[in-house]
Amino acid sequence: MAIVGKFGLSEADLRKRDQARQQGSTLYRGWLLGATAIALGIIVLILGTILVRGIPALSWQFLSQPPTDGMTGGGIWPQIRGSLVLMGGTFAVVLPVGVLGGVYLAEYAGNGRWVRLVRGAVTSLAGTPAIIYGLFGFAVFVISMKLGISVLAGWLTLATFALPVIVLNTENAIKLVPESLTEAAYALGLSRCQTLYRVVLPHALPGIVTGVVLSSGRAAGEATPILLTAGIYYRSGAAPTGMEMLRKGTENLPYHLAEGYRQGGKIPEKTIWGTCLVLMLLVLVINFAAILIRARARQKQIA
Repeated sequence: MAIVGKFGLSEADLRKRDQARQQGSTLYRGWLLGATAIALGIIVLILGTILVRGIPALSWQFLSQPPTDGMTGGGIWPQIRGSLVLMGGTFAVVLPVGVLGGVYLAEYAGNGRWVRLVRGAVTSLAGTPAIIYGLFGFAVFVISMKLGISVLAGWLTLATFALPVIVLNTENAIKLVPESLTEAAYALGLSRCQTLYRVVLPHALPGIVTGVVLSSGRAAGEATPILLTAGIYYRSGAAPTGMEMLRKGTENLPYHLAEGYRQGGKIPEKTIWGTCLVLMLLVLVINFAAILIRARARQKQIA
């Protein structure tokens, strides 16, 4: 009763206040559950629609054969192969540049005015629409550097698209390494470079690898940059190999989907939904691989 008197509240007032707080908490919890249910419902609806409409098209022939009869029959193996080539090349190009850039910003750049400006620019580029990167790649790599519509131009454009995200992800992964580990390394007499190589990077590796894999996979799934720099819709002859492949355009899943709908019913709808399902499964496999790599790397750290 002393506490009640101090604040000038009666026992009934305190009870009403507690009831109001409980009601507010219940409403807030219900709002969160409703928002979560709506989000999950949308996801289930999208995935369910793609699965229901795409599964009838899946077969070994669909996955392993090239298109036939003017793209109205056959399979989508050239598109799958082209997407894998674009993703692998993007990963190889962006890995050293993005990781080294993130290491420099995290460990050597400091926090001066120009460094903050660079971080802000990188953050802005990470949110830039894909169409901007596509136009940039078309103007610089396709026209100015005279690479033409080619796999090489696609690699460079997609690497440019994924680079800001990988730089930021690498920087954040390094900053999450406990300072106690670096201080212990310095106490043992390790130099800054040795500490970075032997202590910091191994502990930041799960986050770095996850970001690189996810960013490369996301880049290879973007239709616009590929359409403007590397994509072709149909190749009648045999696919080029070796160095010749780098100077030619390539068929791929995102471009195949975009052109499939733009053709106005010439391609069977079942084929389009099947292609959509294959692209979705490819992205899910990439995400699962990133999760698996991160889990194994963390297990090695614990061991």
